[in-house]
Amino acid sequence: MSLSLYDSSVKVYIRQLNNLSAILKKAEQWCDENNKPHSEIIEARLTPDMYALPFQIRACTKAARNGTLLTEGWAFTSHPAEPADETFAGLQARIERTVGWLESVKPEDIEGGEERPLSMYASGEEGKGPLFKYDNGQVFLTQVIFPEFWFHVAMAYAICRMKGVPVGKKDWILGGGMLDGVTIEGTLPL
Repeated sequence: MSLSLYDSSVKVYIRQLNNLSAILKKAEQWCDENNKPHSEIIEARLTPDMYALPFQIRACTKAARNGTLLTEGWAFTSHPAEPADETFAGLQARIERTVGWLESVKPEDIEGGEERPLSMYASGEEGKGPLFKYDNGQVFLTQVIFPEFWFHVAMAYAICRMKGVPVGKKDWILGGGMLDGVTIEGTLPL
């Protein structure tokens, strides 16, 4: 059995964005139960020179969309901030829109994308910033998109954890639902 581009990208993005959505639900619930303003989490950052939670969510949803190497119509885009991103509901909506879009992608829509050369402006806008030319989609995915996606998902998780939201490895792995094709007997030690 081989691992397809679809299975190693689109399905992974969907699963982890659903896990991230569940983590954000816990963060909102934690704020409400502890009489904390939602801004306690929304405006949090790990260090002063890092971006706050909304940027982390935008960045991982952007990476998931840009890392779906559509055979036709692929373009690296910026997915700019929206005012709604400053609320849990807005962040959830962004994740939901991204997951919905990803779920509309079929394996045949991206088949061969890992072999095709890609070019993109770092800004996501034609002619703005440096132009990156990748030999193929595999280089783009493995050296840019996958690290970018996982970094920002991890930073969003870490912000919630740092502020005291009771999340752990179980939320990271199973927050959005049970694993596909796995049976677990007994209690998880997570």
